Amino acid sequence: MSRIEIVDTGVIYINSNPGYEYYFACHSHLVQLGPQELFCGFQRGQALYSVDSKLLQARSTDGGQNWKTEGLMIDPVDDDRVYSYHGPMITRLPDGTLIANATRWDRSDPNNPLFNEETGGIVPADTVLFRSTDNGASWSDPQIVQMPEGMVLTPSTPIVVLKDGRWMLPTDQWHAYDAPGPYKPRTVGLFSSDSGQSWGDPVTFGVSDTAEIGHWHGRINRLRDDRLFTLFWTANMKTEGAMPHHYCVGSPDGHEWSTPAPTNIPGQTNWPVDLGDGRMAVIYTVRETNPPGFYAAVSEDGGKTWDLDNRVHVWDATGRDKIGITLSDHYPRSHDTISFGAPTSTVLADGDIFCTFWCTEVATTHIRYARLKVS
Repeated sequence: MSRIEIVDTGVIYINSNPGYEYYFACHSHLVQLGPQELFCGFQRGQALYSVDSKLLQARSTDGGQNWKTEGLMIDPVDDDRVYSYHGPMITRLPDGTLIANATRWDRSDPNNPLFNEETGGIVPADTVLFRSTDNGASWSDPQIVQMPEGMVLTPSTPIVVLKDGRWMLPTDQWHAYDAPGPYKPRTVGLFSSDSGQSWGDPVTFGVSDTAEIGHWHGRINRLRDDRLFTLFWTANMKTEGAMPHHYCVGSPDGHEWSTPAPTNIPGQTNWPVDLGDGRMAVIYTVRETNPPGFYAAVSEDGGKTWDLDNRVHVWDATGRDKIGITLSDHYPRSHDTISFGAPTSTVLADGDIFCTFWCTEVATTHIRYARLKVS
């Protein structure tokens, strides 16, 4: 049986000048550029949903042990209005080009929250792509992805390059700010045959057989046999009660998907990776049970069941799972005080798994990493 272990941990970014400024760093994603070179994009502002949120980047040239923050990925100085930028996710193409996607939210009214407390709808938001041909030293201007008519979508996964060479952009579906709702989470895949210049052919999946069950934030992986796989954060929409992660399997072209089926993982946001021969690993978030934090586990049957007896506790959030005062237990306000989340994982060239996540310690929300080995 495969066993997973932590071989290294550390910090990718933390505010180095806390006496003079406050930074809340979150939503990181990493790609490998060379044998020892790693690149990480992340979001930084005063708070999780603050108007001043921007995208920054950091780089390691020694396999992830030490990191240097390099500044903004893109400078919003020429934007036509005030936006907050959230959640960069990066794909490295076979030719070495980096493609980053992110959400930028219209913050023309800084007093307007991102999520309507009554309906769960979101303020107007763009999905933007930007590209680098020099390993992140410079980036193109943002390109706005034109969404299908009537769909309110934000990216949930880096662009996936499919077996046939087309690009797939997985997204979470929402509804407009003043639309009556209710929020009905589902995943919509968009496809491009021209290297991201245009998008269309939407495919909806991650929809339960019953309206009471919701699935969202699935991170789509292209497996080694070219099928697609994801684990969903799943909950009962009526009671807002947590449920086990559900998994979906998609055809190599991304157009056919299985109905979400339960696993034995209790958790929320997650990021699975394929290790070959039916083995998979995942890092995932746990909030409802003690101790909270991030865990990593291995599956021997393609992600259907996971070895929780031998899982590892990557980050212990006991006593530091909330920020500030107690707010409503109901979505969307229930998310305003979370202090950790959104783990990601990447299989490195040497077979190790490099994970990133955001968490809070001594009142500072920052980006950390954990290097895992499966043996």
